[in-house]
Formats: sequence, structure tokens, C-alpha cells
Amino acid sequence: MNNQKSNNLLNNININEINCVYNKKDKETIYLLHDFKADISYYSDELKESYEEGKKNINENNIEIYINKKKIKFNYKYESNEIGQIKIKFKFNKLLTSTSFMFYECSSLESIDLSSFNTNNVTNMSDMFYKCSSLKSIDLSSFNTNNITDMSLMFYKCSSLKSIDLSSFNTNIVTNMYRLFCGCSSLESIDLSSFNTNNLTNMESMFNGCSSLKSIDLSSFNTNNVTNMSLMFYECSSLKSIDLSSFNTNNVTNMSDMFYKCSSLKSIDLSSFNTNNVIDMSLMFYECSSLKSIDLSSFNTNNVTNMSDMFYKCSSLKSIDLSSFNTNNATNMSDVL
Repeated sequence: MNNQKSNNLLNNININEINCVYNKKDKETIYLLHDFKADISYYSDELKESYEEGKKNINENNIEIYINKKKIKFNYKYESNEIGQIKIKFKFNKLLTSTSFMFYECSSLESIDLSSFNTNNVTNMSDMFYKCSSLKSIDLSSFNTNNITDMSLMFYKCSSLKSIDLSSFNTNIVTNMYRLFCGCSSLESIDLSSFNTNNLTNMESMFNGCSSLKSIDLSSFNTNNVTNMSLMFYECSSLKSIDLSSFNTNNVTNMSDMFYKCSSLKSIDLSSFNTNNVIDMSLMFYECSSLKSIDLSSFNTNNVTNMSDMFYKCSSLKSIDLSSFNTNNATNMSDVL
């Protein structure tokens, strides 16, 4: 390899920039990046850690900002008399270890080119595109996610996103997918067949509010270490069927609101579910109004304390056999049917 090719290759490896298009409306301030000046005293310890990690990476020492090729003073927001589409480039002076909160609540962000963004050293992508409500598509094929452990709230309320290709994602060491696609109300399809979930412990609200999602294949999922599945398919109102036969729920303790308002769900096979350690099943099938039958003969409810509203408003459910249910430890069974 000649020196020129070698130098080009070296430069490509270290390229670390993001090109964006924001849509600025009249007299509107557009938020470019997350402003880390907020009070975080009420955050959980886990969220504080992500917040502080993001703060170390997103600051004037690390990032140069160019608007229509003109460099501006570092800021989290941009005010001008311009309206319409504005092209903005973020050039990073060093490889990042965290992209947590990077584009948090950047509601004017319309499109984003990440093909020149190096994520080799990133371990945390939590809240990265949180409430990017104008983002209609995103190409993440260039992302290296080998070192990512936290993807929680990554696409939270990206309500205009219709599809997303994550086939290139390596999720081998990810432990947290809490609210990963929560509020992606326009998301119609998603291919997760490449996901390795061997180390995943938290699936709470993973697809919460994905009201346009009609089908989803989770057959490749390994849920051996998952402890929380509460609100997982909450208000997935277009989901007609779901195959969870591959799910291992041995360690799950919380299944509350799991299928809450899955109003198009006509059938569901939970015969593989091990519920030995489940404590909370409240609102589990709340308003599953199209569900005609359900076999829960395999359920062990010995440790369940809360079954309130479990089958409430399941208006198409004609019969249900709960003869195997042990309710000795149940303290709340209000409106269970």
C-alpha cells in the first residue's frame, strides 16, 4: 500500500463528524445539542451517571460547530432570523466514549448523516435521540456498537420515525434497553433478528407506545437474564400477533402492563412462560379488547402479590380458566376481570 492510500485510510479511521439538517420555523430557537445545565438532583443514580458522562463529551473543548460552512461559537442552541432548512456540521476533536443525551429534545432535527461518525470507543448511547420528533429516517449502518452497554431511551419519542435498520448493530454486551423504542408511534416495522440479548436485564417499556407496529419478530431474543418486562408492549395497539415462544422468563419479577391496550391482539401463546418469580401482574392484559382466548395453565402465581386490573376490559374474552392460579400471596386483586 502506498503512503497516500495509507494516510487516507488513517484519516478515514479518525473522521469524527456529524452532518445535520434542522428545520427552523419563524422566530424559533433550534436546539443543536443537549444543554447540560439542568438540575439533575431528582435523577436516578443510573441516569445521573449517563448524564455526567454525556456532559464530559459535549462541550466547547471537544466540538466545533459549523452552520452553512461557517464556524460559530459553541452553543447548545441557535437563534437567527433564518427560516427553513439549515445545514449544521458537528466536528469532534477527539473520539467520544459517550453519546448519551447528545441530541436530547432536538425537535427541529430533520435529518442526520452519521456516516463519518466514529463510535469505536462509545460505551453509552442512552437518550441519544430522545424526543427527536421531526426525524423521519436514520442510517446507523456505519455505527460500531461493539462496546455499548446502555441503549436505554435511545429513540424515545422519535414519533416521526417510520422504519429503522439496526441489522449492523452488535448488542453482545448491552444490558439495558429500557424504553429503547418507547413512543416511536410511527414505527411500522423493525428488524431485530441480529440482536444478541444474552446480557440484557431490562426490557421495561421497550416498545411502549409503538402504536403503528403491526408485527415484530423476537424469535432470536435470549431473555435468560431479563428481570423486568413491565410495559414492554404497552399500547402497541396495531400489533395483531406476537410469538414469544422463545422467551425465557425464569428471572422476570415484573410483568405489569406488559400487553396494556394491545387492542388488536387476537391471540397470544404464553405456554413457554415461567412465572415462578413474578411478583406483579397488574394490568398485564388491560383492554386487550380483541383477545378471544388465553391459556394461562402454565402460569405459576405463587409469588404474585398484585393482580389488579389484570384482565380488565378484555371485552372479547369469553372464558378463561384460572383454576391453576394460586392467589395465597395476592394482596391486590381489584377489578382483576
